[in-house]
Amino acid sequence: MLRWKLAGGAAKWPSSVPITLAKPEARVSGLRIIMVGHASLLIQTAGKNILTDPVWSERASPFAFAGPKRVTAPGVAFEDLPPIDVVLLSHCHYDHLDVATLRRLHASHAPLMAMPLDNDAIVRGAVPEARCIVGDWWNRLPLDEGLATTLTPANHWANRWPTDLRMVLWAGIT
Repeated sequence: MLRWKLAGGAAKWPSSVPITLAKPEARVSGLRIIMVGHASLLIQTAGKNILTDPVWSERASPFAFAGPKRVTAPGVAFEDLPPIDVVLLSHCHYDHLDVATLRRLHASHAPLMAMPLDNDAIVRGAVPEARCIVGDWWNRLPLDEGLATTLTPANHWANRWPTDLRMVLWAGIT
């Protein structure tokens, strides 16, 4: 591996990749899924708008000036988001739980936020008025009339600092 790396075998990471932005409709009666980036999806179904692990920040980091920087812009401009009803959060890594984005979403849409156990402490620390529902693995969380999600076990882990490893739950959200 070291010989390959030193021989220049690794491709240079691009500084940016151009994309075509999507402009979603306000509501969809059927099903539409738009890739926003990384783990962020806009799911439009049955007249509801759901975001998964939304990140609109420039960096996935506790610091605005350091950490992994975006290579692509989000697939939907924040200003073009339809009314967001629900945000699903899978775990607390910075590339999945971005408090700056959650603050913006709360200010613009005040969505219900669903997440695994103890992630709500992070969310409420950043957005005290956030409407949060939490659950353990295999819990079914009601999101709206006729709409629910189930938190499933995932082979992963969660922390935001070296001192809080495995202090909050992580999950797949189905």
